Amino acid sequence: MTQQNVETLRTMLDAINQDPALQSEMRQWMLQFIRKDDDLRQELRKEILTEELLQLPIRLTQFQQAVGERLDKLDNDVTEIKDGQARISGQTSHLMGNAYETSAIEQSRRRIRRLLGMEKATVVHASRRPSDDFENEVLLPAIRQGRISRQQADQLEDADVIIRCEDPDGSLVYAVAEISMTVQNHDRARASERAHILNLATGLRTLAYTVGQQEAPSSKQDRDVTFVPYTPVQRI
Repeated sequence: MTQQNVETLRTMLDAINQDPALQSEMRQWMLQFIRKDDDLRQELRKEILTEELLQLPIRLTQFQQAVGERLDKLDNDVTEIKDGQARISGQTSHLMGNAYETSAIEQSRRRIRRLLGMEKATVVHASRRPSDDFENEVLLPAIRQGRISRQQADQLEDADVIIRCEDPDGSLVYAVAEISMTVQNHDRARASERAHILNLATGLRTLAYTVGQQEAPSSKQDRDVTFVPYTPVQRI
């Protein structure tokens, strides 16, 4: 730049410094110039902003990605915990149900024997421990002789417990019992139907029972089904 150009520039700057209107116009011109020049804007940023501020957008993006990954992992962990709790709860309920039914079977045998005033009561079949003797000695002969169908025999095998009660004089009575913590209408219906099938199979007097801690209300009480209350003993 020549000396003359330098002097001219200084004169222009002095004039701008002394005239607010020129300063405003110069500012607007400079802003328009900067907005049109991407490289110039980048250079100005580097001069005005610190390196830490320039890195903020990148760091913010990295932070958001890291938080997003952690939240996804947390959601997965929570889901796994819930699934585990559900499995444990289901297994616990299943084990409690098994223990309740096993205990109730033995108590049913004793209580039904006392209700009938019989000397001896024997569990001949239970759904949780099927008996080959019951199938071979009762079900198969009844099927072969046409007294019951295979489907009806399957229903008997699903009965919670079948008990044979007897006296010294040879009197025999069968009892079919359905076990539930709270006895519902379907428990009564199953007990009644299965007792009827066993009567067809054996030709012997067969009674229907339900065993549980309580009975749910029923609009139609089955008169041929006797409720036997049973509450398991809490062992310490």
